Amino acid sequence: MKKFWNKRIGVIAALVLVAVSPLILQRPEAVSRSEADEVLVVITPHNETIRSEFTEAFNAYWQKKTGKKVYIDWRTPGGTSEIRMVLDSKFTNAKGGGVGIDVFFGGGEYIFEKMAKAGRFEKLDVFSTHEDWFDGKLGIPRMYTGETYYNKEKYWVGVCLSQFGICYNVDNLERLRIEPPKTWDDLSDPKYLGSIAMADPTKSGSVARAFEMLVQQKIHQSLASTRRQPGETEEMRRQRAIGYGWADGLNLIQKIAANARYFTDAATKIPHDVSQGDAAAGMCIDFYGRAYNEKLKKPDGSSRLQWVAPDGGSSLSVDPVAVFKGAPNSELAQGFVEYLLSEDGQVLWNKRVGSEGGPKRRALRRLPIRPSVYSPENLADFTDPEVRPYAETPLFIYQPEITGPVFDALRYIIKSMCIDAHHELQAAWVGLVQYDMPEMTMSRFQDVSYVSYVKAMGEMREQLNSGNKIESAKEAKRMTGIFRRNYKEAAELAKEEANRP
Repeated sequence: MKKFWNKRIGVIAALVLVAVSPLILQRPEAVSRSEADEVLVVITPHNETIRSEFTEAFNAYWQKKTGKKVYIDWRTPGGTSEIRMVLDSKFTNAKGGGVGIDVFFGGGEYIFEKMAKAGRFEKLDVFSTHEDWFDGKLGIPRMYTGETYYNKEKYWVGVCLSQFGICYNVDNLERLRIEPPKTWDDLSDPKYLGSIAMADPTKSGSVARAFEMLVQQKIHQSLASTRRQPGETEEMRRQRAIGYGWADGLNLIQKIAANARYFTDAATKIPHDVSQGDAAAGMCIDFYGRAYNEKLKKPDGSSRLQWVAPDGGSSLSVDPVAVFKGAPNSELAQGFVEYLLSEDGQVLWNKRVGSEGGPKRRALRRLPIRPSVYSPENLADFTDPEVRPYAETPLFIYQPEITGPVFDALRYIIKSMCIDAHHELQAAWVGLVQYDMPEMTMSRFQDVSYVSYVKAMGEMREQLNSGNKIESAKEAKRMTGIFRRNYKEAAELAKEEANRP
């Protein structure tokens, strides 16, 4: 009988624990909408982990500062491309007084700068209330590695750093007998055939930026190696070198795409599939890769998912924040920006779970933007203390004037050249690999003369900027047809080369 009642009491205790555990685990910082004194509406591409940690941390900060409880109403329509469409629609239909959203948090400098130029943001108070955060060696620089860290009119500011690179699955690489990748070029190795995870750059801004980094590295290499010809001015040499580098970059993208297993619409799918072993490697932004590395860590600290910045092939860009004009709660919105750039808000990006001022559930594995927070005291609690973005001379300097104007053109070239013609691209690549890549065949395979740098900077750029979607679609179809023909001819040439006596 005693055993019976002990068992019953144990079951009842377990049921009670299950029932009350949500209340026990709920922290005082978590505030429902009904009990909040203020509501902050934020549109963001950030994941649930980041949203959750910053919700609680900011609420605790704001309660301490003002005594008021805050509920953050997160709006998450998707990535930056989807957010841009939502905001474009809202501002087009707005009748003055804003669009009902306070803050735009996360994304890339590209979309923030476009919206700043469209007059959609109000100036940020932090530039006047905390001038020391932007002064001297320990302040946020205006520019670094060629990237803009805050808008010159003070309409937006970066809050953390981002870098584009490669994620890979350790187990898959061992199976394929491939050394871990160190450069963008490594992904063109035929051993990766059918094992690379990629995303459509017209759907993913982060992947499009990764491709831009790759092209810029090839242009930098070409600028360094191309010598001036007799009778040629320095500017003529420079333009010729840029054209060569542009073609080299497109050719490398062709090879990597030929190794691709698929092209997804969502950049977040790449590290997920690589971590699951469905692909061996892929191009992704650092915090996607580091997040999965953290998620899959074993007790000994190892993880099957690793992320690496390609040697000399990627700059350090920023994830910005901005306050919308006509924000429903402008004062609170400005306070949110202030918190993000405060030391408390900055260290949250990279501190270990459970450390003082760190996240409560999962490490965010992002890099703070303020140089001053990389102090010995903070680094002792950082998840990535070895990554010191301001400590060493950067190996890669982004030059926005070279590829910035053709950013959209590059996205659509890649779609036509690699995605819409992927079947023909991969078939030709298989033949080239099989027949040891004969020179004449490679020349046809890598013919990108139709999408030269001069054409991309000129008529393609003008076409995309015109807003004529019908003509743009016709040109995209024409491009795809040309590349399909090139790939088919390359496959036929490879067979002819192989059959020659």
